[in-house]
Amino acid sequence: MRKPTIWAAVIATAALGFTATPALASTTATAPATGITKLAIPEHLTPEQQYLLDQLPAARQRAEALNAELGIDDSLQRALIDAIDPTQYECSNATPPVLAAVLAPASKWNFDQLLAALHVLIYNMALVDAAYLPQTGPFTFGSHGQYTIAATHTFRDLKNFWDIPSGDIQLIPAHGRAMLDPELNYRVFTKVYHLADAPSRFSADFVAKQLNSAAMGYGDLPIFTFNAYAAPGEDLPGVGRTPKRIAFGDGVMEGFDQVGLGDVAPQAILAHEFGHHIQYADNLMRADLPAPEASRWAELSADTFSAYFLTHARGAAMQWKRVQLFSQMFFQIGDCGFTANEHHGTPNQRMRSALWAYGVADSARPQGHILPALTFFDLFKAQYPQLIAPDATS
Repeated sequence: MRKPTIWAAVIATAALGFTATPALASTTATAPATGITKLAIPEHLTPEQQYLLDQLPAARQRAEALNAELGIDDSLQRALIDAIDPTQYECSNATPPVLAAVLAPASKWNFDQLLAALHVLIYNMALVDAAYLPQTGPFTFGSHGQYTIAATHTFRDLKNFWDIPSGDIQLIPAHGRAMLDPELNYRVFTKVYHLADAPSRFSADFVAKQLNSAAMGYGDLPIFTFNAYAAPGEDLPGVGRTPKRIAFGDGVMEGFDQVGLGDVAPQAILAHEFGHHIQYADNLMRADLPAPEASRWAELSADTFSAYFLTHARGAAMQWKRVQLFSQMFFQIGDCGFTANEHHGTPNQRMRSALWAYGVADSARPQGHILPALTFFDLFKAQYPQLIAPDATS
């Protein structure tokens, strides 16, 4: 996930494109790829609900345009409804276990809570704030600080492991409960997305109010921060020069923890994001490729940087049992949006890439030797056609 991955695609599309008319008042539909029923739009809306609902289609267009400009990924919002090819890539309409887990609370939301969730998922406020706007520590990771040691120690080890300048890369948490502060929401709307003052204030207050409830987990449901993002450091209009960062959502760690992958997910995801910083530092992105292929190249490359570190004797030194876990994690975050600009690689391709990198580290002699990043990348480049081949086996 070089850019934030928003797993809750179904929620983000549940009401978009609908208008509040009597003809649609009782409309429901089954969301592609998940089987989750979309929430019907009430026949009688309050003025507040009508205002927010009317803003959503334009809001999504605006957010997608700026996301594309900044390199913020909303691919999984679209990938779940893209055409898939189950005969070649083992993609199906089955919901990945982690997605089913993080989506589960949505079945209990009322219409106001759905509207608030749509704002969170469209604008991704907690992660965008962590990636671009000023932050003050000390920092903890996880909604209760439960991943702080794993995250900070892995980040330290990654800096020592890879041969790129990394002293200026910051690791910043994205806590869902931060969105209970309407001022945080407001500054994301106005400073990053450049929305007008009045609707920004209205939406910021509305989101903070709705998230502050048990049904919404007081902001800390994994669905709201199921993201991670490697920000390269850039000039952002209205903000200025932003630092190099990894914004690390609590939800992406907690979501995988819910499906039994919590022992490896913090390390694997963080190592993947650090892999994107290797790409930034060594100019390894492929601007010469069309968007879907360039994105797949970058994501599978970052998967291999991650898996090599995770299994190397001087990295995380994970043994085969944990290798199987993190390869399953990569499998679950694959997608089959083959024509989407932010295609990340299919489930098989992502798992295959992770297992290939494990093999490179496991078979190396002497075991303690760390390949320079560019040398390892050259191995990936040579292996890439086999990693993406439809008939390849892992």
